Amino acid sequence: YTGEGQPYCSSVCCMYTTKEAIIAFEHDNELESFVFYIDMRAGGKGFQKFLRRGEEEYNIKYYKSKISHLEVDENDNPIITYEDYETSKIKQLTVDLAVLATCIIPSRGINNLAEILGFELNHYDFIKTNPFLPIETSVEGIYTCGCAREPMDIPRSVAEASGAAARAAEVIKGG
Repeated sequence: YTGEGQPYCSSVCCMYTTKEAIIAFEHDNELESFVFYIDMRAGGKGFQKFLRRGEEEYNIKYYKSKISHLEVDENDNPIITYEDYETSKIKQLTVDLAVLATCIIPSRGINNLAEILGFELNHYDFIKTNPFLPIETSVEGIYTCGCAREPMDIPRSVAEASGAAARAAEVIKGG
């Protein structure tokens, strides 16, 4: 990982951010959360409804924008400077706490593991698979699932893990 922005979307950060904001609100119902996003990804079943519920019931405000600067004021409160995409204006917002949702990146040791076991990585350094056989790696008998393959949510990771375990069991049984 270079420390620079990634050219891909993790596809789950928007939902995880909303979930955490809801949990925080449940601990303090006077809490106001501000979510800054470039592209809102809510492609799963019920995800759009979940985002609306966060807005309507849990005091979450979503801003389609790009944060350009983060600093602190004299009281150590973060000041977020951002470009508001709707108005094309630069704005500032002072908050009590700023939480940054970062993208999912490959595990640091994945390159070493790939070298030892001989499987291929894709151009983002996630485990490369066949699009039609998403749990199979480039090495027969080695299977992958979840965020080792690409960023994904928990239900999809669990489903892939079941498939990988079933395929590994077939190999062990001699199938």
